[in-house]
Amino acid sequence: MNFYEHQERAEKKTALIVFLFCLAVLCIVAIVVVPIGFATAWDLQIVAVSLVVCVGIIGFATLYKQRQLRGGGSTVAEMLGGVPIPIHNKNKEEQRLQNIVEEMAIASGMPVPQIYILEDEQINAFAAGWSTDDVAIGVTRGCIEKLNRDELQGVIAHEFSHISHGDMRINIRLIGIIFGIMALGITGWVLARYVGPLVLRSSARSRSKEGAGGAGVGLGIIVIGLFLVVCGAVGTFFGRMIQAAVSRQREFLADASAVQFTRSSTGIGGALRKIGGVTELSHKTAETGQCNHMFFSQAMRAVFASHPPVTERIARVEGIDAQSLEASPVQPGGAETQQVSGFSSTRVSKVVKDGSGAAELPVVSARSLIESIDLEIIAAISDPWSARLVIYALVAKGNSSSHTYLAKHLSLAEFTEYRALQTLLENSQTKLRLPIIDLAAPVLRQLSKEQKAEFDRTLVAITKSDGVVDFAEWVTVVVLRKHLFGGKKEIIRKRVPIAAIQKEVSLVLGFITRCGGLQGVQNMDVYTNGMRFLSMSRDIPSEDNCTAKIITQALRQIQCMSYRDRQRFMEACQICVTHDGVITESEGEAIRAIGDSIHCPIPLFQKE
Repeated sequence: MNFYEHQERAEKKTALIVFLFCLAVLCIVAIVVVPIGFATAWDLQIVAVSLVVCVGIIGFATLYKQRQLRGGGSTVAEMLGGVPIPIHNKNKEEQRLQNIVEEMAIASGMPVPQIYILEDEQINAFAAGWSTDDVAIGVTRGCIEKLNRDELQGVIAHEFSHISHGDMRINIRLIGIIFGIMALGITGWVLARYVGPLVLRSSARSRSKEGAGGAGVGLGIIVIGLFLVVCGAVGTFFGRMIQAAVSRQREFLADASAVQFTRSSTGIGGALRKIGGVTELSHKTAETGQCNHMFFSQAMRAVFASHPPVTERIARVEGIDAQSLEASPVQPGGAETQQVSGFSSTRVSKVVKDGSGAAELPVVSARSLIESIDLEIIAAISDPWSARLVIYALVAKGNSSSHTYLAKHLSLAEFTEYRALQTLLENSQTKLRLPIIDLAAPVLRQLSKEQKAEFDRTLVAITKSDGVVDFAEWVTVVVLRKHLFGGKKEIIRKRVPIAAIQKEVSLVLGFITRCGGLQGVQNMDVYTNGMRFLSMSRDIPSEDNCTAKIITQALRQIQCMSYRDRQRFMEACQICVTHDGVITESEGEAIRAIGDSIHCPIPLFQKE
């Protein structure tokens, strides 16, 4: 199963979750309403009020939690006690973690996620967020201190697999749903523990008849509270069942993909062996149980296990008999292996066809790309304020109009630093543009809302300063905006069939064909091959109709297609860029920007 099929399956899984949630609510409501019905001889008014109150509590709690988590991965990470990895003064283990996360992100064509540290000695990790644009990866202190580089890379690859497979949206919805169906128990506990006793104490201080009546009310509140606690326990039962039903098979899939990503079973296999029989976090928050299904291994015990047994996971990863394994305490890690991986134009067909989730990711190639970036540039993109200037330099290049604009809108110190950074970037190869943007994006996310808005306005002004938005400007702005402002994925109310947006498809294929630098008949032939693959026939659009604004609007329409249609569309783009067996830097950047725009991440393509 490839990336696109995983995304389709994830959307269907979300529908299953909604169904299970509704079923759980019906069961809980029945448990609450039926006894009340018998006790009141089925007084319709009382039954109706009970029904509304019960459904209202569950529904309100679910919506409240979903709204609470609208901030995405960072909100979840902070809720679980995570602390952002320091920008400066990282220790050796923290720097290694950041390097691995950056390598995996660049290799897979995904935005570099925010990284959080959980101060816990156990080995565990999680990925959370609504989409690839607001992902946060949380890693325990024990994970970065007890695992070697290969093992830590295996764990991170496992989390990137969850991101690629669309599991994050499912997981974050599960948090809201589980909280919602547990809300009755929480309400009952508050009534039985605080409200009822408070009424009893108040009545005890009164010797009147009203006081006696108050005592009866207090006892009634306590009884109702205890009853709701029981109902909440039933809700918790259903919540854990939903967790287990959704989570267990996704863990096997993520383990297998981690092996595929890193091209090694020793990494994730070694990490699982070190976990042994110990999986629970030592320092749990109140929300740990709700997020149990999100972790690399089970964070706390539950009635229904959210993860398969560690021994079974090891057996599947390493291809051995599970019965021969014994769960053991921490074991010494093996030597780190030099993985042989790479990615080139000859593999582009498989990458585009299968998506990042099934690709042989170029982890080593990504590492070499990062290492080839000037150290002064690396230092600059480690600070939000300086990272702005790096992006300005990437977009402005040698444009005198852009220099004039920035000279007016930046302070003297900022403009001096900007010109120095520009000189450094002029000596860099074009292929480093996207890796630099990827590395800068999580740092730029730390800007305030107002600072982000000002940064975006400046970017737009730079691109328009000479009256023309060229290819490099378009790619930079599209990719950066997607990573910086993408946030929660746009809600698509209705899927659009590919046949209904032939014009938009034609515009994008015409644009990406021209990125190859062909002219005349050759250009037409390449475009025709791409359209023929989609069973479409339209004249190639003129260059005047392939402006940045028009292409951006066309991609918004293409984003509304099903993942299966998006797969066909990306394959048509692949036909256009591989016509001569060589992928130019412009073609590689274009297909990456197109993939980002329609939520189909594509790794960087390197020349042989």
